[in-house]
Amino acid sequence: MKVSLFVLALLSIFNLAIPEDCDKSDYVYKYTQCDVNGDRWVVSVPKDGCQPRKDDITVPRKGTKCSFTCEKGTYLDIASQQCKHCPAGTYSRGSAAHFDDWDTLPNGFSASTESIAAYESDAPSNCSSSEWTPKSTYIAVTPSDCISKLTFSASLMKPGTVQFEYQYNYGDTVMFHVSVQNDQCQSANDQESSLWPDKTSGSWKSDSLKLKSGYNVITWSVFGYDTTESASPILLRKVHVTNVAYASDCAKCPAGSYSSEGSEFCSECPINTYSSKGAEVCERCDHDTQYAGYGSTECKTRPACSEEDYYHSMKPCEDGKTANVYTWIQPQICNPNLSGSIPLPPESEPIDCMACNSGMTLDPATKRCTYCPPNFYSDGTVCKPCGTNTAPDYSYSFMRWNSIPDVIGTACIPFTEKECSNDTKWLAFGDHIESHFARGESAYLVLQVKVAGFRTQHVMGEGESSSVGQLKMTFETQCEGFCQIVILSDDSGKEDVISAWEYQTKETNFVYNFKKNTSFTLSVAFQNSGWMLRDSLNNSTMKISSLEVTNTINGGASICHTCPKGKGQNGCIPCPDGQYIDVNTTSCVSCPPRTVVPSHNAYGVESCKPCGRGLTVFKGRSCISTGVFTDDLGRTFDLRNLTATYKFMQGSLLFTSSGTQYYHGFNISLFGEPDKSFVICENNVTQNASDGASFSHFNAHPDQPDITSAINEPKRLVAKICRSTLVPASEDGKSVMTTQSTSLGDFLVEIVRNESVTTIPDSKWSTYTDIYNASGFDTAEVDNDIQVHFKTDSGTHACPNGRHTLISLRCDQDAKGQGEIKLPPSCPDATCNGCVFHFLWLTRAACPVCRKEDFDMVLGMCENGYQTVHYINSGKCLVPDSLQGIKEQKKCIMLLAALPIAFQIAIPSVLGLVLLCFFVACILWRKNQKLAYRYMKLVENSQTGEVELPGADSCALEEDEHEDGDSVAIRGGKGARFFKKLTNKIKKDDAFESAVLNERMPLT
Repeated sequence: MKVSLFVLALLSIFNLAIPEDCDKSDYVYKYTQCDVNGDRWVVSVPKDGCQPRKDDITVPRKGTKCSFTCEKGTYLDIASQQCKHCPAGTYSRGSAAHFDDWDTLPNGFSASTESIAAYESDAPSNCSSSEWTPKSTYIAVTPSDCISKLTFSASLMKPGTVQFEYQYNYGDTVMFHVSVQNDQCQSANDQESSLWPDKTSGSWKSDSLKLKSGYNVITWSVFGYDTTESASPILLRKVHVTNVAYASDCAKCPAGSYSSEGSEFCSECPINTYSSKGAEVCERCDHDTQYAGYGSTECKTRPACSEEDYYHSMKPCEDGKTANVYTWIQPQICNPNLSGSIPLPPESEPIDCMACNSGMTLDPATKRCTYCPPNFYSDGTVCKPCGTNTAPDYSYSFMRWNSIPDVIGTACIPFTEKECSNDTKWLAFGDHIESHFARGESAYLVLQVKVAGFRTQHVMGEGESSSVGQLKMTFETQCEGFCQIVILSDDSGKEDVISAWEYQTKETNFVYNFKKNTSFTLSVAFQNSGWMLRDSLNNSTMKISSLEVTNTINGGASICHTCPKGKGQNGCIPCPDGQYIDVNTTSCVSCPPRTVVPSHNAYGVESCKPCGRGLTVFKGRSCISTGVFTDDLGRTFDLRNLTATYKFMQGSLLFTSSGTQYYHGFNISLFGEPDKSFVICENNVTQNASDGASFSHFNAHPDQPDITSAINEPKRLVAKICRSTLVPASEDGKSVMTTQSTSLGDFLVEIVRNESVTTIPDSKWSTYTDIYNASGFDTAEVDNDIQVHFKTDSGTHACPNGRHTLISLRCDQDAKGQGEIKLPPSCPDATCNGCVFHFLWLTRAACPVCRKEDFDMVLGMCENGYQTVHYINSGKCLVPDSLQGIKEQKKCIMLLAALPIAFQIAIPSVLGLVLLCFFVACILWRKNQKLAYRYMKLVENSQTGEVELPGADSCALEEDEHEDGDSVAIRGGKGARFFKKLTNKIKKDDAFESAVLNERMPLT
C-alpha cells in the first residue's frame, strides 16, 4: 500500500513538471529584426507555460516592409498584417511616439544637470533646483548657471520629425537649445540638427526638427546666467516623434479621460464628470451634492460656501452710476444649501462713476469714454479746441478705471492645454484695475497697448540716446507664494522684457524711456501662482493704479502747448538742435555752453544736459568725441586711428563639465560721428518653416552700418560695444553660431586721464586702481592710461545700474597697426562681476602728441658762421605732421663739447690760472694804492721848505692799530688759507714796511 502511494506521488509530480501542449490562442506573433534590405519576417512565439506541438510549428513568413506604418488611431495586427481601428477607450498615434502626460518622466526620457564654472566664481554651482521636473501636463525647468538637459532616445524606421510646444520668456540671460545626435553622440553637422527656439512672451509656440533614420538622441538644453532663484521656468509639452516604430496595439486612456473608436488621443473629462482608466465615456457626478474638476478621476462632496467662494466687482457705468456686485467663483464647488453656508452678498446701492480720463469724453450713444477729436483737449469731461498756434500734447493716460478702455487689449495665456475660464480676467474698480483668476487657474493675465509712434524724432548720437517718450505705471501686488510681473515691448524690433518683478511688491512707480520712434505693442503680464503651485484657490492679485505712455502721435490730450516755431503735421514744429522751449516766454532758447538737448520740444533749461569730460557738443543734440583728446595737463592725444573701423575681441573658451565649448565675442567701436560709430551684433540663427535653422559666421558692420534698418531687425543689436555668445555649429569649428547678443555700451560717458576716482557706480571700486587690481592689470601706468567709459541705456535684474565698459588705452610705441586688446588676467571673460567690463588696449595712439619741448636738440657742424639744429624725438610721444623732420639754422656758437678732449682739458686750466693771476694783481694794486694814499697825506701835512721829520718807529701805524684796511679777508676752506699765506708773503716782501726813514733823510 505504501509503495502504491509513493508511485502515485511520483507520477503526480512528474505530470506537474510536464507543461501542457499549446493551442492556437497561446501563440503571439512578432517581427524579426530588419535585414539590410529593409525586410522582416513574422514568427509565432508561444507564451510561457505551454509546450509547442510539432504540428503547430509554423514556418516564418515574410512580413511588411520595415518602413510600413499605420495611420493615427489604428494599430498593426501582425497576425493579419493589416491596420485596424483602436477600440473605444483606447488611442494610438500610429507610428509616432507622443508624450502629453507628464505626471512622471515618460519611458525613453532622462534628465540631468551639470555645473559650469562661470566668470563670477570658480566654485561649482548647486544644480539641485535646476532639474527638468514633470508637472502633470508639461515638464518645466528653472534656468540657472547650470546646464539642464532633457534627453529622449529613439530608433526611427525612416526619416521623421520631432515636434514640441514650449514657453520661453527670457531675453539675453538664458540659452535654450535643442539638438539631435546619433548613437555616438555626434551631431549631423547640418542646419537641421540644431535649433535655438525663439522667445514666446508667455504664450505656447510649436517648433520641430528633422530626424534621420536610425538611432537619434534628442536633447533640450537650458543654461542661464544673470538669473535669479525665482526666475520663470521654461515649459515643454506635447513632444511628438514620428516614424519611431509600428504600433502593435492601442494604449488605454488614462483615468480622467475617454475616447471613441479609432481615436488618436483621449479627451479630458468635462467639469462635474469623471472616469476610470480605459473609459469610453465619462460618468456624471450628482450636481447638487458633488463636484469634479476637469479630468477628474472621482467626484467630491461639495462643502459649505464661505467668503472665499465669491469675488467682488463693479457694474459697468450706466447714466453715471455703478454698483458693487458679487459673483460665485467658477467652477462653483460649494453647496449654498448646506447649513452654515454664507449667502452671496446682494448688490450695493448706486455709486457715482468717476470721470473719463484726460483727453476723453463720455459718448452719449455708447455710454463709454472715447477720445476727443484731433486738435481738441479735455480734463475728462468736455472736449475743447486748441487755440491758435497751439498743439495738443497727446498721450495714452489711464488713471480712472470705470471700465477697461477700448484701446487696451486683454488676454489670458494658460499654462495648460485647456482655455482660460471666463472668470479669469481684469476687473475695473474706478481708481484701479485688478487681476482675478478662476479657481485652479494658473496663467498669465495680459494687458496690451498698441502705440502708433511718437511725435519726437529719434536722435542717435555718441552721447546718451534721446528719449522719445515714456512709460509711467503705478502698481502693487499681493501674492500668496510665487507671482511675477513682466513688462514687454517690441519697440526695438523684437519683443524684449523691459523689466520684471517676483513675489509681493509694494506700491511701485515705474518709469521707462523709449529710445526709438516706431510703432510697437506694450504688454503687461501678471502670473498668479506660478508653475510650481497646484492650489485649488489662489488669491494673488495685481493692482494697477495708473498707466501712461507720453508724447504719442494719437490718443488724448489734457493740455495744448504753444508752438514757438509754428504747427506741423504731427503737432508743434520742434526747436532747432541745441535749443529748449522757455516756459515763461514759450520761445526757443539756446542751451548753455557744453550742454545738449537730447530730445526735441524740451521745456525748461533743465532739459539741457552737460557733456561728459573729454566730450564735445555735436550739433547741439549729442555729446561726441572726435578722437582728439586733451587731458587736464594740456597733453593732446590723437586717437582718430582707432575710429576708422571696429575691433573684434574673442573671449576665453568656456566649457561645461561634459566638454561642451562656447565663448563670447566682443565688437568694439570707440568714437566717431553719430550713426557712423556703431557696431551690430547679429543673432545669425534664422527660423524657416521649411528649411529649419540656418547659420552664418559672426558678423558686424564696421563701415557705416545701416543703423535705421538694423534697429527694426529682430536678429540685430545696435550698440557701441556688444557681446554675442558663439557656439561651434560643426565639429570642425568652421561654422559658428551666434546668439544672445547683449549691449555692453550704448553711449560714451567720458574720457579722462590722470584721474583717480571713477564714475562707475560700484561700492567695491571707487578708484581706477581698484578696478585694475580686480582685473589683474598692472597699476604702474594707471595714471598715464586714457580711460574711456561706456554705459548701457538701461539696467537689468543683475545690473540695476546698467552695464559699464571701461577701455583703458595705454601708450605702446612698439604696437603695430591699431594695437592689441587684452582681457583681464583675473577675469578672462572681460568681467569680474557681470556688470563692469574691462579691456586694456595697447596702442601707439595712446601716446601723447609731441610738443617742441619734448624733442632733444642736436647741433650740426658750423659752416660759414651758421649751423643746423636738429630736433630728435625722445620716443615717448607721437610726432605730428607739423613737427616731422623739423630743423633750424642758427649762428655758430662755440661750444666746449664740440672741441677735442685735449682742448676741453687745457682751456679750463688756462682760464683758471688767468683768473688766479688777475686776482693776485688786484690785491697788489689795492695795496699799492693805499700806501700811495698815505704817502700823499704825509706830503700834504709837511711844512714848506726843508724840514727834518722825526724818526718814525713804524709806517704810520700805532702800537695797537691793525692794518685792517690793508688786508684782504678770505673766509673758510683751503682756498682761504692759501690766499692768507700768499698775502702774508707779500707783506714780508713789502719794501715800504722793511725800510725805516732816517731823521734827516730828505723827502725829495
